[in-house]
Amino acid sequence: MDHRMRVTAALIGFMIISSNYAFIPGTDGPVLAQEALEGGNITLFCDSTTDTPNDELMLLVWYKDNLPVYSYDARISSEWSSSSFNASHRLRTDLTKQPTSLTITKLRGDDQALYHCRVDFLLAPTRNIGVNVTIIVLPSQPFFLDEVGNKVEGKIGPYHEGDTLVLSCLVIGGRPPPRISWYAGNDLVDASDGISDIPNVRENELYLPLTRDNANSLSCRASNTQLRPPVVTTLNVELYLPAYNVSINWVSGTVREALRAGQQATVRCVAHGSYPPPELSWWLDHRHLTQHSNQSWSNATRKAESFLELTPAVSDNGGTLACVATNTALAPGRDSKADIVILYVTYSPIVEITKLGDGRLNEVSELDSLQLECEVKANPPVENFTWYFNDIEIRPNSLWGSDVFSPTLSVEEVTRRHAGRYSCSARNSVGETRAESISISVLYPPECIERGIILVKETLKCVVKALPPPDTFFWHIQPLDEDVQHLTTGSPILPLTQITGTLSRSLDVSCEAGNGIASQEKPCKRVFTFDLLRPSQPQQCDLAYEYEEFQMRCIPVENATYYEVSVWRMSTSNASLVLERRGSMGYGTSQALAQGEGLPWLVRGPLGNLRVGDEAGASACNRYGCSSALLLRPTDNLLHAAEAPWWKFLLERDVGISIGVVVLVAVFILSSALVYRLARRSRTKPPVIQVLQLDDVARDYLDTIGEHKVRASCSLRSCSSGYSDGSAETAPAIDRQRKPRFWSWETPPPDVTLTLHRESAV
Repeated sequence: MDHRMRVTAALIGFMIISSNYAFIPGTDGPVLAQEALEGGNITLFCDSTTDTPNDELMLLVWYKDNLPVYSYDARISSEWSSSSFNASHRLRTDLTKQPTSLTITKLRGDDQALYHCRVDFLLAPTRNIGVNVTIIVLPSQPFFLDEVGNKVEGKIGPYHEGDTLVLSCLVIGGRPPPRISWYAGNDLVDASDGISDIPNVRENELYLPLTRDNANSLSCRASNTQLRPPVVTTLNVELYLPAYNVSINWVSGTVREALRAGQQATVRCVAHGSYPPPELSWWLDHRHLTQHSNQSWSNATRKAESFLELTPAVSDNGGTLACVATNTALAPGRDSKADIVILYVTYSPIVEITKLGDGRLNEVSELDSLQLECEVKANPPVENFTWYFNDIEIRPNSLWGSDVFSPTLSVEEVTRRHAGRYSCSARNSVGETRAESISISVLYPPECIERGIILVKETLKCVVKALPPPDTFFWHIQPLDEDVQHLTTGSPILPLTQITGTLSRSLDVSCEAGNGIASQEKPCKRVFTFDLLRPSQPQQCDLAYEYEEFQMRCIPVENATYYEVSVWRMSTSNASLVLERRGSMGYGTSQALAQGEGLPWLVRGPLGNLRVGDEAGASACNRYGCSSALLLRPTDNLLHAAEAPWWKFLLERDVGISIGVVVLVAVFILSSALVYRLARRSRTKPPVIQVLQLDDVARDYLDTIGEHKVRASCSLRSCSSGYSDGSAETAPAIDRQRKPRFWSWETPPPDVTLTLHRESAV
């Protein structure tokens, strides 16, 4: 049966594929546009996802110009592809991802067509998606022809400034036809492409007057698609040019363009715009200088550069320094350009600061002495010295004493106020020179800042100042009514997680820091309570009556690790609420998940039974204690819903036990009576029943038996209490209408059985 269904489904799929189905763009479905390169690959996508969960894919078919090229029958998991593609294995599909894809490899020109994907579903209508595929054929590499028709490659020239360049760029092939553009560097100079006399060839002829601005490399660009960059061929134009600018500038060794005698200075000469590279030469007072660095050249920027290291003497003051750029490819008179500067040699003071004594250059311990010296080299001699502290001039009779104009600055006992940047300046008739500043650090032991210890979130921080910064911290921790804990850290941070014991009450903390200079004279101390770390009071809670008891439900509170629920009952004096009982709350996972994604989880706790006037409380707790309880009072509707029905009274424990005892006693009595009766009936002869057909005389006698004195014959029946030998006045009358009650049942005579036909019993 399964084989027949598979064959039937395959035949149906083949009929659908073979049917003459014409896809109308825009009417049967949207049409996308895709481009691909000849010889490359292209991937077409088709969305085959179902719109509803109960729907399913039946058939997927790809068409090329309304002719099927590939199909997939999901009912039998069968694939088919056209022989034109299948023979060369140029089709690849991926049905495992959405959207599904069809890849065509090794693209040819005849692959350009309108493709469309048809998707049939079990329930949904057929879906069509069209793709207009364009196959791009790249043009050939551009090539150049000069004005006489000779092919040019790589470089053309040389030319001189002002000549006109005539050049043609040709491109063969390309679909669609390419556009041809000329560029000088990155600047577009001509885009007037046209058709050549040669078939399938496009041409652009360039007429370009050569100037210094457009003498960069020329490039011809051919482009017919955005999928690939333009096809570019570059041609360098060789144009001879002289330097148009020569400049000298000082690189180092000068102050305000002035040289210092005996101090080396570096000067640079730059020549712009020359081609081929020029020769740069240095001249000092018409004397050729040969001790300069090798010349460098940048072909991209047409810049030549040369450096000269010069150590001037006093005699060089007022001399001339010249740099000459010469292009040997040009005729004399147009081949060179020069720049000249006048040398200014000065000899102002050279100043440097040093620290005297032992120890490091920039450090001194508190209460030690400090001596700084201003070393000067100057000609003429220095006239005066000036000391600076943090860029402010030091005045006499200040923190540094009165001797502040000498080359040495002394401090007997250093304090922290002496820490900072020191500098000195020396001035002579040439000028004033200020030495580079030196920073002096004053080292001191740790000491507390402000409160000394602060609480940052869930960490303790020992706030001290010291130089160098402390590297060891000794902590002494004592929770209330617990032993002292001694901890050592390498940073001022102590996480509360490292402290053992309870933190719900006060915590006595002290810390001492050490930095290797001296021990901390006075430790930092502080007592902490962690009220701020306790979670806030729950704000979104409600009361519910569920599972035959009251429930408190709350949205979780940030920073809470567990929750408590409590019941508060009015005291006997009705003056205040008294805690009745307390319990824990847990996460209502199933209830929270049932509410759907995005809703907050609930914490809930049972309260038992509540009475009028009771209040239920919810508190959020963590390691640092619990928040104040949020008290809620049950409404009248909740109290009414919690009232037990009347039959619940029977299910209470004490009442149930009493009823059970009564039922057991009654069952025992009835069973005993039944056993006794059965035992007695087993010893009595079975009753004798005789039914007679009475005539009229006998019937009249029986009807008037109450009027006669009848003595029952003991030979016929036993003398029972119901049938005694008394007179007619004492014999009870027979009541045929009255039926005996079950609680006043009297035992009938042993030889008479009560039947429905009692009147005929003997």
